[in-house]
Amino acid sequence: MTHAALHDFYQKRKSFFSASLERVNRKIRIISNIRLAVALIFLTTLYFAFASHPLFYAFPVILAVFVFLVRIHSALFDRKVHLENLESIQVDERAALDGDFSRFNTGSEFINIRHPYSHDLDIFGEGSVFQCISRCNTHGAKQLMAEYLSSKPTSVEELRVRQEAIRELAMKPDFTQEVQAFAMQVQEEPNDQRQLQQWLDQRSFVFGRSYYRFVLTVFPLLTLALVVCAFFFDGIGKFALIAAACQWVITGLHLKRIKAFHQSISHRKTTLDRFAGILSLIEGEKYSSALLSDLGQQARNGDKKLKQLGSLVRALDARLNVLTNLVTNSLLLYDLQCVYRLERWREKSAKHALTWLRTICEAEVLCSFATFTFNHPRFAFPAITPERRLSAKGVGHPLLPDTVRVVNDIRLDRQRSVMIITGANMAGKSTFLRSLGVNVVLALAGAPVCASEFVCPLIDVRSGMRTADSLKDHQSYFYAELHRLKSIMDDLREGKPLLVLLDEILKGTNSTDKQAGSVALVKQLIEQPCLVVIATHDLALGDLAGLYPGRIVNSCFESNIDDGLLSFDYKLRAGLAQKMNATFLMKKMGILHPD
Repeated sequence: MTHAALHDFYQKRKSFFSASLERVNRKIRIISNIRLAVALIFLTTLYFAFASHPLFYAFPVILAVFVFLVRIHSALFDRKVHLENLESIQVDERAALDGDFSRFNTGSEFINIRHPYSHDLDIFGEGSVFQCISRCNTHGAKQLMAEYLSSKPTSVEELRVRQEAIRELAMKPDFTQEVQAFAMQVQEEPNDQRQLQQWLDQRSFVFGRSYYRFVLTVFPLLTLALVVCAFFFDGIGKFALIAAACQWVITGLHLKRIKAFHQSISHRKTTLDRFAGILSLIEGEKYSSALLSDLGQQARNGDKKLKQLGSLVRALDARLNVLTNLVTNSLLLYDLQCVYRLERWREKSAKHALTWLRTICEAEVLCSFATFTFNHPRFAFPAITPERRLSAKGVGHPLLPDTVRVVNDIRLDRQRSVMIITGANMAGKSTFLRSLGVNVVLALAGAPVCASEFVCPLIDVRSGMRTADSLKDHQSYFYAELHRLKSIMDDLREGKPLLVLLDEILKGTNSTDKQAGSVALVKQLIEQPCLVVIATHDLALGDLAGLYPGRIVNSCFESNIDDGLLSFDYKLRAGLAQKMNATFLMKKMGILHPD
C-alpha cells in the first residue's frame, strides 16, 4: 500500500466513525428527552396519586422504564466514547504517516542515560522510537514495550513467534484499533496495577473461616426477621434494635481492616470493566499464529471474571454513602459481606488475574508493532541468524520521512568484524550509526526494519555516542566514557557477543593520547566476539585496515564544496574520507576571516 493509499484508508475510516458517532449522539439526545419525559410523568403521577390512590400502582412500571432508559443511555454513552477514540485514532495515524508523532506518549519515564544503548539511539523521549511505535495506553503495556525495546529476547524461536504474531495482526487493522480504543478508556494511575497485585497477594481474613460464614448468614436473617415481626407484634422492636446494634459491634471490631481492604481495591470498577472489554476482544478473535492463539486461550473467561470483580468492587464502594452504609450495615453486615465475596473471588481467580493483565499488555504491544508494520509496508522483517553476521541492503533511519531518508548497505561478519567510518562534520556518520543501531533494536523486538533486506544475529547492543558527565556522581565526561568502554570490554571478555557502535572514541583527551588509545582499543576489539562500527574524524584509524586486511574495513561519507556551497549526499562509500569541512564552515559563518 502506498503512502497516498494509507492516507486514504485512514480518511475513509475517519468518515465512517464520524457518521457512526453522529448517529449515536442523535440516539443519546432522543433517550435523554424520553428520560426527561418519564421523569415528568412520574412527578405528575405522584401529584395526582394522592387524590386517586390506584395511580400508586403505576410507580413500579414508571421506575422500571426509567431505569431501563438510564441503562440504554449509559450504554450509548460508552459507545460514543469508544467511537470518539476510534475517530481520534484515524486522525493520529494520518499525522504519523507524515512524521508527526506528537500525539503519542514519549516514554520519557523510561529514559536512562546509563542504559547500554537506549539514550544514544533515542529509544525513549521526545521524537523517539518509542513515540513512533507505541500505541500502548495502559501502564503495564508501556512498561512491556519499553522492555522489548531495551533488551533482547531469550531465543531465536521467541523472536520468530513474535514476528509471526505481528505479521498476522498487521492484516487486522480493525482488531488492533478496537484494542487501542478500549485501552484509551482505561483510567489508570501509575501505581494501580502494582496496588492490584498487592491486593491479590493479601491473605484473607474473612473468607475460609466457618465462624464468619455462620455470622454472615445467621445475623442478617435474624435481624431482618425481627424487623419484619416488629411491624406485626408489639415488643419485638427492641429486639430488632439489639440485633442491629450487634451487627454494628461486629462491623466496628473489623472496621480498621475493612477500611484498609477497601482502600487497596476501591474505585477500580471502570478500569476493570475496560480490561474485561479488551479480554473479550482478544478471546473473540480467530488467530493462526501460535502466540496469538495462546493469548486467546489465556484471555478465556477473563472478561467475565473481571466484570464480576468490578461489580463486587462497586458494591463495596457503596459503603462510602453514609445513608446506605447506615442501613445496610445495620441489617446485613454489608461491609463484611462485600469483603467475604471479594476474598472468595480472590481465592478462586487471583492466580489467573495477573495472567489476564499480562495478556492485555502483550496484546497492546503486539498491536502497536502491527500498526507500525501496517503503516510501513516497504519495511522488511529481518532474518535472525545464529551466526555472528550483520548485513543489510537499503538500511535507513525509520523515523526519517521517505522523502529525505538516504539508505545504505552494510556487511559485517566474523572475519570482517570492524568497520571504520570517516567523514566530514554533518556528512552522516552519526546518523548511520543510529540507523543501524535502531534497526537492530527493532529487529530484536520482533518488528520490521527500515531496510529492503536485513540479517542480524541475536546479539546485545552496546553504544558509546552520547556519554555525559555527572556532577551528582562526581564523574567527568572522560571518565564516564572510559566507564562505558570498560563495561563493553568486560562483557566481551566474558564471551558475550556484542554489536558495538562507537562515535568518536575518547573525545575528552588530547589528540595524541586519543589516537593512541583509539588504536589500542580497536586492536583489542578485533580479538573479541563482536561486530564493531566506529565513526571517527581520525584518519589514522584507517591505517589499521592495512595491518588487518579483511578484518577491518574503511568506509566514509564525503562532503562536496562547489562554488562556495557545501552539500552532502549521505552515501556510504568504501575507503577513507578525503574532504573535511570544519575550516570552510568557520569561514562561512564568520568565525574565521576568509583568506
